[in-house]
Amino acid sequence: MVLVIAGSLQWIPSALQLLNPFENAVKDQLIHWSASHSPETRLVVVDINEESLQAVGSWPWPRATIADLSESLLGTYQAKGIGLDIVFPAPADTLGDQRLAALTENVPLTLAQVFDYVHRDPPVTSGQPVMQVKPMPGSVPSWLTAGRGARATGYLANHSGLARAPCVGNIGIQPDPDGQIRKIPWATHWQAGHSWVLPMAMLLCGQLTTQQSQSLLQLQQQPYWRIAYPRHFQAYTVVSAHDVLTGQIPKDQLQHKWILVGSSALGLNDRASSPLASSVAGVMVHASVMTSLLDQIEQPVRPSALTGNIVAFMCSLSIVLGGSWFILRHRAWLMLPLAGFTVALWLWLASWLLREQLDFAVIPPLVAVLLLFVLAPLEWWLTQRDQNLLLQTFSRYVAPSVLRQMLAVGFSQPLEAKRCHITVLSADMENYSGLTLSGSLQDAAELTREFLDCITQPVLIHQGTLDKYTGDGLVAFWGAPLPMSDHSSKALGAALQITRDVARWNQKRARQGKPMARVRIGIEAGIALVGDLGTPFRRTYTAVGDCINSASKIQSMARHYNHDILVGPEAVALNPHQKWVEVASLKLPKHTSPAILHAPAEAVPSCPPFSQAVVKVPASD
Repeated sequence: MVLVIAGSLQWIPSALQLLNPFENAVKDQLIHWSASHSPETRLVVVDINEESLQAVGSWPWPRATIADLSESLLGTYQAKGIGLDIVFPAPADTLGDQRLAALTENVPLTLAQVFDYVHRDPPVTSGQPVMQVKPMPGSVPSWLTAGRGARATGYLANHSGLARAPCVGNIGIQPDPDGQIRKIPWATHWQAGHSWVLPMAMLLCGQLTTQQSQSLLQLQQQPYWRIAYPRHFQAYTVVSAHDVLTGQIPKDQLQHKWILVGSSALGLNDRASSPLASSVAGVMVHASVMTSLLDQIEQPVRPSALTGNIVAFMCSLSIVLGGSWFILRHRAWLMLPLAGFTVALWLWLASWLLREQLDFAVIPPLVAVLLLFVLAPLEWWLTQRDQNLLLQTFSRYVAPSVLRQMLAVGFSQPLEAKRCHITVLSADMENYSGLTLSGSLQDAAELTREFLDCITQPVLIHQGTLDKYTGDGLVAFWGAPLPMSDHSSKALGAALQITRDVARWNQKRARQGKPMARVRIGIEAGIALVGDLGTPFRRTYTAVGDCINSASKIQSMARHYNHDILVGPEAVALNPHQKWVEVASLKLPKHTSPAILHAPAEAVPSCPPFSQAVVKVPASD
């Protein structure tokens, strides 16, 4: 039965379609794991980035500038070939267009055109597509001669002045329903002709030997190709277009290299989502394809006589037969390591199959493992239910070191509400609204993300429990779920590190000409109700009590003083060896008289210099 189910999932199209989201998720992860970090030395990406746009001018650039860039790459830097991830649908400066046209006819400069695969009314038909691409030496794939493969419904091509360019490649890509770019059409059909994908067109524009051409053909067994993403994007050399134009790039960095010219500037809206990154410049996708083609030329991968699905089914068969034999002869608990080993072995094999460019379904063998061994781990799962709940719940709140301690001591009933003596830290950014409203949405998002990282990491390092984020700040506490005799000391240590980290971050922002941000921190200790609290609709592990409110109130007081950290009397009493500076008084909950607030003498200002005058605020309710 298990074998029948696995086989059905392997070959029945409707079943495969149902499994497609899981298939993509697993294959994406395999690609991410197997991608190399070794530098790509054969290819360089020239980026028309924000810096280049500021220095040269807003987009679109004059065609003369594009011609200057191409001439510099091919002449001064002696690049092997250029691919422009840019389309020129309308004429611009006449001389620049003429220079660009002349370059395309005389040097290995490959232009781009975009084919559309979505049925629109009316279809997009702008420019003049070039279908007479340079033919590949040797025989062409059968699917190409048969007219199979991607069929375009429209196009965005270059203007007629560039229609004589012999080297033009397609940059139109069909994302999957989830927006991820996982495959490319090798060649796109339009009317009676076809257009190769841009990296293939670049190679054809160069001087490929027949042997090299035939090696590339071995990758083209199907009209569509799943992009292998052989290297992480950080492995590619990316240089600024402005630096190329001004000659600031060392010659050996670009000499005899393939060049892809594109843009990472957000304003140009050429972003893509891939298995390696949720947002990356579109030109990096073409760089990944180019790397696979160059790998194939240098170390050809010969197609296997077995299809990927046959290999996968043989693995399912081995799992069923081997697992059935093992179950009958060994204890049930031994099924768990066996199942884990089997899954790891199959995932390793699947990674190899992906590198070999075989088309297969990765999920069916995993389903076979699940169905075969599901009964054996059931008892174990029931006995470990509390521990699994602990992992799922507390991994969002505490550092891994704290979680390991909880597991080591066999912490029981961690979610049960109970009263604990804790220390609370409340932190946020002063003048957040003013800082975010004055800049762009991107600057605001970057400011928020970096600031929250500065104040979160010290909490986790000092074994705190992250209660919640408060937009531009957070609330954390110590003393739960694990009891700590030194919870107040750890909270103070986290606060001191926060101010140091924010100060370093501010120094970096100052060097970048960005406004600095001050952090305000309030700390207080007390008794609180801690546990998995909430409603059936939404529950969360949190703390409730007067000390929470006190810490927040103390934090808001910091704006009036030259001290980023203010500590309430309960927390001060728990740190007798700390040197304190008396700062102010404040009416706190459960206090009959104003409480004295202190600041640690060793604290480092988070935003030096702090120019705001000291304002004495009287105690209030």
